[in-house]
Amino acid sequence: MTENRLLKRQLKKAGITSFESLNEKAFKKLLKQVEQSYADNSDSRRMVEHSLDIASQEMQEVINELEGAHRDVEKKDKLMFQQSRFAQMGEMISMIAHQWRQPLNMISVATASIQFDILLDKIDKDKLLESTDNISSYSQHLSDTIDDFRNFFKPNKVVETTTFCNEIKSVLNIIGISILEKNIELIKELNCKSEFSIYSNELKHVIINLIKNSEDALVENNVQNPYIKIKTYKELNTRVLEISDNGGGISKKNIDKIFDPYFSTKTKKSGTGLGLYMSKIIIEEHCGGRLEVSNNSDGAVFKIILSH
Repeated sequence: MTENRLLKRQLKKAGITSFESLNEKAFKKLLKQVEQSYADNSDSRRMVEHSLDIASQEMQEVINELEGAHRDVEKKDKLMFQQSRFAQMGEMISMIAHQWRQPLNMISVATASIQFDILLDKIDKDKLLESTDNISSYSQHLSDTIDDFRNFFKPNKVVETTTFCNEIKSVLNIIGISILEKNIELIKELNCKSEFSIYSNELKHVIINLIKNSEDALVENNVQNPYIKIKTYKELNTRVLEISDNGGGISKKNIDKIFDPYFSTKTKKSGTGLGLYMSKIIIEEHCGGRLEVSNNSDGAVFKIILSH
């Protein structure tokens, strides 16, 4: 139907009302109009194709820019993560050096006591066995600390099957003494003991950040009877690790910015403002979970939420 209407229109333009009235002049005029129509159509097609080529090139440029921006963001996040890890490594080395003083002193005391008894020829078998057992225990503690530290800072990312209990135990082996020496009570309510697969070292990184943030808040605010509570539990189809304290919480003006890069509420100069930012990226992008913050009546509450 459409073709018939177009043909009739072309015939009318050429002055042809019927095929009986068709003459050479009218026919030539019709041919000329048809040729012009084809030429116009060809020009239009070339313009459309040219426009499509330009649009395609521009779209590819946008895609390239987006890919470049994505790579820049990934590079930036990687550099920020490394910066955060280096800062954390420095803190942990200081804590480990501090923790080692006591067991090293005890080893020194035990060996000196053994040497003294030997010099006085007063060797007591039971006392000697007790001293050597203590030396063995202190040495094992030092070895475990080295293993935890070394494993935590392995450069390769490996998915491991673990539990919240294992992760917390490993973390507290490194930083627990530092917290207790500041007279901060550690309360553990570990009710979620099921296994899950995750980047274990990255989860430890987040747990350390959260516990150290609570410790810093309690010390800076000079809180009386300070505590850090570590809870694990199941909620619907999720596993939850909750770290809270009685440090007074986070102000309303800051709580929405707490995960922003380079934002820090710490008064001391060592705060990089990267710990919570990187923690959120690790949990949400690397571990497929969520990291949330809120206040309760005593202080801040951070939740690591992992799906089953």
